[in-house]
Amino acid sequence: MQTRNYVLRALTAADQSALEPFAQTVALASGEVLYEPDYPVDWVYFPNTAVLSVVTVMVDGRTVESDTVGYESVVGVLNALGSCVAVNRTFTQIPGSVIRLSASRLRHQAARSAELRKLLMRHAQANLAQAHQSVACNALHGLNQRLCRWLLMSQDRTAEDGVRLTQQYLAAMLGVQRTTVTEALGELADAGMIRQGRGRIDILDRPRMLAESCECYDTVRANLEQLIGRDPSRDGATAAAVKGRSGSTR
Repeated sequence: MQTRNYVLRALTAADQSALEPFAQTVALASGEVLYEPDYPVDWVYFPNTAVLSVVTVMVDGRTVESDTVGYESVVGVLNALGSCVAVNRTFTQIPGSVIRLSASRLRHQAARSAELRKLLMRHAQANLAQAHQSVACNALHGLNQRLCRWLLMSQDRTAEDGVRLTQQYLAAMLGVQRTTVTEALGELADAGMIRQGRGRIDILDRPRMLAESCECYDTVRANLEQLIGRDPSRDGATAAAVKGRSGSTR
């Protein structure tokens, strides 16, 4: 199975042979909703180049992000294994491709394969650990710290110089008003750390953004490596950091 996804690449030969005939590669548009609260989870999504966002939806319609998932993991696993409905909204944060499998097919194979169950549970635990860290981060850390962390993690998953995001999306992800995000991004731009374009934010000085980010960035990465092994985005992030140093505006 040709894929960047860390979970699918870690499948045993037997699990890959069983699942590959049912795998579908699909392109997701920005903002495309995959799950809504209280609705059945029919598909499990393994990102390739897309980045997915899991948000909690309040009664008044406001949302705040609890998890971001790229090609290092998967969404919908616990719902699929437990045959239960979604409790959060999951949508495409950054457009790209994913591989999807029906929840019933994944559940069927997991019932037959202890190795697959272990793999899926480790990744589900890693996603939960990130969600828990996000709760603490939102409560304890300042907006600029959280914004730097969020942009860095998005860049890790795309392995590009910049990320295709609007200020409106950023505001929803961080749980603040758009005007507040506009001001924070302006401060980062004035400091030479980012450059803003139409629907795109280029990271110009990654080392400085790492210094500005809160401890949660490193904690999430450490949790990923402890639970699922070396995060496959690290090499891309390291290359981006080297490039960022050479292009620093300091």
